[in-house]
Amino acid sequence: MLMCCEKQHTWVLLRIENVVSYYVILGKCHSIPCFNAIDTLSNSLPIFAGPFIFPLSSSDMWRFKQFMPKEQNGLEGRSIDIGDLKVHVRNVIAEGGFSCVYLAREAIHGSKQYALKHIICNDEESLELVMKEIRVMKLLKGHPNVVTLHSHTIFDTGRTKEALLVMEYCEKSLVSVLESRGAGYFEEKQILTIFRDVCNAVFAMHCQSPPIAHRDLKAENLLLGSDGLWKLCDFGSTSTNHKRFEKPEEMGVEEDNIRKHTTPAYRAPEMWDLLRRELINEKVDIWALGCLLFRICYFKSAFDGESKLQILNGNYRIPDMPKYSTSVTDLLNDMLQSSPDARPDITQASVLLDRPFISMNLGMVSC
Repeated sequence: MLMCCEKQHTWVLLRIENVVSYYVILGKCHSIPCFNAIDTLSNSLPIFAGPFIFPLSSSDMWRFKQFMPKEQNGLEGRSIDIGDLKVHVRNVIAEGGFSCVYLAREAIHGSKQYALKHIICNDEESLELVMKEIRVMKLLKGHPNVVTLHSHTIFDTGRTKEALLVMEYCEKSLVSVLESRGAGYFEEKQILTIFRDVCNAVFAMHCQSPPIAHRDLKAENLLLGSDGLWKLCDFGSTSTNHKRFEKPEEMGVEEDNIRKHTTPAYRAPEMWDLLRRELINEKVDIWALGCLLFRICYFKSAFDGESKLQILNGNYRIPDMPKYSTSVTDLLNDMLQSSPDARPDITQASVLLDRPFISMNLGMVSC
C-alpha cells in the first residue's frame, strides 16, 4: 500500500509483515519495528502503520535509525551448504526476473570463487527449465569451453521450488568486452580465437545423440574464464525436439516456446515463420553463430532493428570496413542462409578455423 502525506510531499510505503513497516521519507527507504521504541517519537510527520498512526519528525527519524535492524538482501552474507560444497555468498553480480547470480567464495578456505545462480521456480515449466540446464551442464562437464557446474540443489519452500547452482566464476562476458572496446575492432586472429572457442562448445552439443541445440546463442551467454578461454553458459533453452511443426496446436505451443526462450536478434528464419514447415533442429544454432560472428566482427547486429522481414529474406550487408579475409565473409554468408538445409553443419566451420574440435571425451574427433 502506498500513501502520500500531501503537505509534506512525502510518500509512505507500507507492508505489514511481522509488524514491520517499510517507508520512504525524503527519498530514503527504511524499515522500523512498529511497536519498538515508540516513546522516542515526537509530533510532526505522520507515519501510517496499518490502522495505527505514529507522528515522527524529520530530526527524530534520523535519531531513530539506530533502532532499525539491517535487512538482508536475498542470499548476501549467508553461508550455504550446496551438495558437497559450502559457500559464503557475497554480492550480486547479475539478476533477472526470477533469478539472481551472486559472487560466492569457498566457505572453508575462501580461496576459490564461484558464481552462485539462485532461481525461483513458480511453476512446473520453470522447474523443468532448471532441470534441463542441470542435465546439459552435467553432460558437458569437463569441456574447456563450457562453464562448469560444480554443485547444485533444488529445495521446496512450500509455495515455490528454488534452485541453487554453483558454477565456475567468469569475470567478463563477451558483451562487456565488446562494449569496452569502443570502435577498436578486433584483428582477424582475435576473432577466430573467440569464434573457435564458441564453435568448440556448440560442436560438443551437436555431437550428442540426438543433437542438442542450444537455441539461445548470443554474446551475453559467452563468458571469459580465468584460463583465458571463452565459455558457453545458460542451457535452459536447449532442445532435442527436432521436427517440422504441422498441426496448428503444435505450432502454437512451439511459437510460445520460441518467443519466451530465444532472442530475436539471433533467431533463425524457420523459427520466425513456422508456416514454412521447415525442419527446426540444431541448424538454428548455425544461424545464431553467423549472427554472433557478425557482431564480433562489426560490433553490431546483422539485421537492423531485428527486422522479421529482413531475417526471413536473409537481407543483410557486409560493411566495407573493417576488412576481413574472404574466408571470414564466406563463412558469414554460409551461416546466414535463410534455408537451414543450405547452412553448413558445425564441423564444416573447422575448415576455416584450422583446428579440430573437442568432443566430450576430450579427444580430437569429427562427428
